[in-house]
Amino acid sequence: MKIDRLVSIIMVLLDKKRVGAQELADMFEVSPRTIYRDIDAINMAGIPVRGASGVGGGFEIMENYKIDRNVFSAADLSAILMGLSSLSNMIQGEELINALAKVKSFIPADRAKDIELKSNQIAVDLTPWMGSRNTQPYLEMIKTALQESRLLSFEYEDRHGNKTTRTAEPYQLVLKGSHWYWQGYWITARMNRFFRMAMSITLSAFLSLRTIITTIFFSVLAINASVWSRYTSARR
Repeated sequence: MKIDRLVSIIMVLLDKKRVGAQELADMFEVSPRTIYRDIDAINMAGIPVRGASGVGGGFEIMENYKIDRNVFSAADLSAILMGLSSLSNMIQGEELINALAKVKSFIPADRAKDIELKSNQIAVDLTPWMGSRNTQPYLEMIKTALQESRLLSFEYEDRHGNKTTRTAEPYQLVLKGSHWYWQGYWITARMNRFFRMAMSITLSAFLSLRTIITTIFFSVLAINASVWSRYTSARR
């Protein structure tokens, strides 16, 4: 599997000062061309690998990137891997894959089996067994809107079955229980609201970059208790 080979290459480069492309190719039974592609992928993941040509040349991780892998205990690494793996069940994307690869690169070879065993002892999977539509496209759309500071236009259905088109500025994605919600500033009503993912029927194309500057203070460290209370009261 490619991700396993990438992690293994990172571990080799962390252990050795410099390794040649042919040596890596022989080690993993692939062609040097594949190794070059793997090195490009590792660089794209944010791990700085540089190449040196000539006699004694090869690939190496930049010295200022390396840290002492013993700074993390087996329990630390197991907890981090457990958390990232649990997130990957709900949210997919290159960010999580890259994060997992980086964390795994800190695992010393002599502790790999022990850490893998501990990280697999507890599994958190909040995805339903059956009957749920795929929310991934909606999650990705809202994530993009958050990252690019865009407004969202969407069709909303209330508890009475009434449908309206709304425009909101998303602030945060929230996984509460086994349901996804997102909090945003509802432009028309000029108020913060929680929207349940299952109730957002269609998320349309993004609007232009927001031109409305709100003065609402929003803390990403905690969910606004009053807004959540208002949401739950309205649902009763």
